[in-house]
Amino acid sequence: MSTITRLSPQGARDVVAHEGFVSRAYRDPVGVLTIGTGYTNRSKVFRGYWIATRGRQLKPGDTITREECLKILPKIVDEEYGAAVVRHIRPKFQHHYDGAASVCFNLGPGAATWKWAKALAAGDAAGSAALLRKTGTTAGGRRLPGLVKRRQAEALLVQRGIYATSGAIRVIPRDTVASTASDELLHYQAILARLGHYDGALDGLAGPRTTKAVRAFQSGHPHLKVDGLLGPATAAALERAAAARESGTATGVAGLVSGAGLAAALGGAPEWVLWIAGGSLALAAIGGMVFAWRYRDEIRHRMTGLLKQRATA
Repeated sequence: MSTITRLSPQGARDVVAHEGFVSRAYRDPVGVLTIGTGYTNRSKVFRGYWIATRGRQLKPGDTITREECLKILPKIVDEEYGAAVVRHIRPKFQHHYDGAASVCFNLGPGAATWKWAKALAAGDAAGSAALLRKTGTTAGGRRLPGLVKRRQAEALLVQRGIYATSGAIRVIPRDTVASTASDELLHYQAILARLGHYDGALDGLAGPRTTKAVRAFQSGHPHLKVDGLLGPATAAALERAAAARESGTATGVAGLVSGAGLAAALGGAPEWVLWIAGGSLALAAIGGMVFAWRYRDEIRHRMTGLLKQRATA
């Protein structure tokens, strides 16, 4: 039996269903610039294509059409991510290739060397699926419901050959707000509530308040389309805003501790206290710079909002 080396049309539809489509470049939950169906500068094939057609690498504000996105998807998957699947797994069944290629497209070609992939290469589809359900479900230190759902769908494809877009299982499109209760929507309702946009029940159910909260959040982020839909770009922006809020609190506490140490040193404390206080201030400064760079988009958004408020006051 020959090795499968090409993504099937059904497999391509699954990738699009998992990744969604965003026409304007945005930063994902961990800050990676992304466009289209999860394309980033980290992809050598995509980067080469973008430079060939735009004369430079992907930058914030760049756009892509859905037609162009779908046109280059098979080439990117097969030549970069699928190549790793063929090299390490050597799949004999189309659904094994499609499932593994989807995983690698999301987690990187190196994922084809992980335990789930070794199990699949050994012919243990059930064991591979069990491992896959626990693989790559976090981003930025957070367990994301969307990634959990994706791994479950990919595990089902690998083990039983059931495609997410076949209709055999229900998949909520990434470019819509769920119409039924879901852990993913509950997760984002909680974030919207912490950010002050949502005051309804945290029930995982879409409704007018959820849509209003999503629109309110989108209106404060120029790169997002204000449509009330919880798509990939909006979800990523929410994750980054939540992380920025939490990191900001931690940075503030560190600053208070450092300030207290310096005050003690200036008050006649021993020299070793001065060294500790100085080191603490240096660490706090470095942490502040890292924080400012990582969450620069969110900081820029908040500063813009404050300036607008002052201008209209």
